[in-house]
Amino acid sequence: MSTNINPTLSESDIFLALQNEAKNITVLYVEDDPMIRKEYFKFLSRFFDTVVCHEDGEAGLSAALNKKFDLVISDIQMPRMNGLQMIEKIKERYPDQATILISAHKDTDILHQSVVIGVDGYLFKPLERNQTIKLLYKTVSKIRLEYENRNYKAHLEELVAQKTAEAIKIFTIDPVTDLFTLAKLQQDMSKSDKYSLALLKIKDFKSLNDLYGYTIGNNLLKKTAIFLHSIIFDRLQRSDIVLYRVSGAHFALLSPIDASELEKLVNQIIERYESSEFIIADDSIYLEMDAGIVENQSTLTLSNADKALRISEKEGQIVLYKPAHQKAELHHFTLKCKDTIKRALNENRIIPYYQPIIDNNTNTIQKYEALARLIMPDGKVISPAIFLPVSKKTKMYNRITTTLIKSILHDFKTSSCSVSINLSIEDIKHIPTRKFIFDSITAFPDPSRIVFELLESEEINSYHEIQQFITEIKLYGCKVAIDDFGSGYSNFEYLTKLNVDYIKIDGSLVREIDSANVSRILVEMLAGFAKKMDIKTIAEFVHKDSIHTIVTSLGVHESQGYLFSEPIPYNASMQNIQYYAP
Repeated sequence: MSTNINPTLSESDIFLALQNEAKNITVLYVEDDPMIRKEYFKFLSRFFDTVVCHEDGEAGLSAALNKKFDLVISDIQMPRMNGLQMIEKIKERYPDQATILISAHKDTDILHQSVVIGVDGYLFKPLERNQTIKLLYKTVSKIRLEYENRNYKAHLEELVAQKTAEAIKIFTIDPVTDLFTLAKLQQDMSKSDKYSLALLKIKDFKSLNDLYGYTIGNNLLKKTAIFLHSIIFDRLQRSDIVLYRVSGAHFALLSPIDASELEKLVNQIIERYESSEFIIADDSIYLEMDAGIVENQSTLTLSNADKALRISEKEGQIVLYKPAHQKAELHHFTLKCKDTIKRALNENRIIPYYQPIIDNNTNTIQKYEALARLIMPDGKVISPAIFLPVSKKTKMYNRITTTLIKSILHDFKTSSCSVSINLSIEDIKHIPTRKFIFDSITAFPDPSRIVFELLESEEINSYHEIQQFITEIKLYGCKVAIDDFGSGYSNFEYLTKLNVDYIKIDGSLVREIDSANVSRILVEMLAGFAKKMDIKTIAEFVHKDSIHTIVTSLGVHESQGYLFSEPIPYNASMQNIQYYAP
């Protein structure tokens, strides 16, 4: 719906349209002159079902704060509190409040102030019927449009929640054993660190699989799950333990009991399991298990449980993971990584790689995303997932950001293509880095070719700082994208509060869209919502033609992924827009 009035409509047409649009719209009308108030109340009542009148600003403010009205219409000059002051106070509570001001004087200062506080329309006394009807129609149409957008957003949020719940159900039950899956274990562990975790593994299961085949191997996994369930819940009567199959022949136990008690229970479980006879393909066999246990403290991770399990496989006994192991490993890794990063920076070996982004309508490469890479002396390329988390704990992180931005803007200075640059909340909050960004934009010949990507999983709820940053860079003509949208908690409020140009649909939704109906529904909803908000969409992780065909058919504007190219160093072909040739 557009808020612009069709110039071909007659006054009677607009009158009828207003009557139709104004249904169920509530109006607060504030006017101190009783004669004008009485006449205008009658006029407004011809269109609006609910019109509440008050005689001064204080009474109007009290009514508006007590109950949210769709539209506030007010005279400016009134006793006790004028209309501007009243509206300013209302907008402190309801920033999106629709308002119309009425004045007997065309005062420039008042007009300016009304624009500053966000007044939607202005009428001058004596009120002209035609102009009043046109302004009311335009304002009411805008209110209706905002309602539609809010309702559509709420509907999408509800659908996303519903489809997410369905997806969670599908991916949290193991189809072989009917036990909970790794995804469910990770979800349960994220709720609290007050658990102990045991990771159990059937010894030499791969050999059994190779010998008897996957069908019999799966049957053995099912029997093991039934056996473990029977031991834990029936014989030992432990309702405080949750059982999972996390992968292959790996099973996990999660419990709020302390690790020493869990160790005793696991020992009993393994003794009973190893003394039990299993019949497989008419063969009678006995199986063995290894187990690693993690304390219910800061060391509670699957990684640590797996380390304990590997030690158990070597030593032949249950192993309780010790924090000292983790600290020693982490300290060694951190020191080594810090030195590697420092040397790479000093030797200009942290550079941008570029991955093309395809326009789905024209099938052309008009944009590239810049991705950080660390090049080792032997030529090995290191992913940022390895070195950036360590760099964030040092002063080198900001240096990496500025180094990359300098290289990226140098590479694309004379290009006809656009380039996307990833930024974190740390970059935006760091004043020297932010200053460097603006200085670099100023020196760039065409800032409209720069897109800054903000991670959805970052602390993007720091709206004030984010909004201020976005407002400033948009003054230069730069564009803004929300990266990885659809991961994490995917708050649609980003798109209503932040003036973004793109959302990049997270690869977890795209990579299996040709086989997972839930992913297809979610992407279709995101693309539809973005279209209504006039935001372009980009699909990540497009790695085959079937996925590209689907996301294009769903109205996604651009695509990125290994189907088109892996990230590569800068080359001369990136200077010009190219047609994508498979």
